[in-house]
Amino acid sequence: MSRFRLVAIGAVLVALSLAGFAGLQAHRTAATSDARADALDAAKIRVPDLLSYDKGTLDEDLDRALDQTTGSFTDDYEQILTEVVEPTARRRGISTKAAISAAGVVSGDRDEVVVLIFLTQTTTAKGDRSSVSGSRVEVTMERAGEGWKIAGLMPV
Repeated sequence: MSRFRLVAIGAVLVALSLAGFAGLQAHRTAATSDARADALDAAKIRVPDLLSYDKGTLDEDLDRALDQTTGSFTDDYEQILTEVVEPTARRRGISTKAAISAAGVVSGDRDEVVVLIFLTQTTTAKGDRSSVSGSRVEVTMERAGEGWKIAGLMPV
């Protein structure tokens, strides 16, 4: 085989390797972008469910809130709901409704995405006394099966 043919074959193999690598990188980038968008969409749905409850349907609402979570955050959040939220809501007749005003991705990959959410909570207590408060939370979303669930929530 001539030297020219060896160089040509080598060049073709290098070009194929580079094309394969570029294709793999493009696929990974698209998968990460899709994951970030899906996690953001899920956070916009799950966070209001996590932070909203009505005094008339408290048990169902708190169960629904826990269904939004995954990992060790589930145990931590259940403890907060059991020890603080439920007794206080029952004693004071509290209902609260969370609504998202803005949200965006801070960082993320294909399995974990951090989302910053700006939300407004309207809280009503006995006697129809209500208050409105705004807050920002950083929400860690983790892939759970085919979807995304809340794996952490931290006020910022």
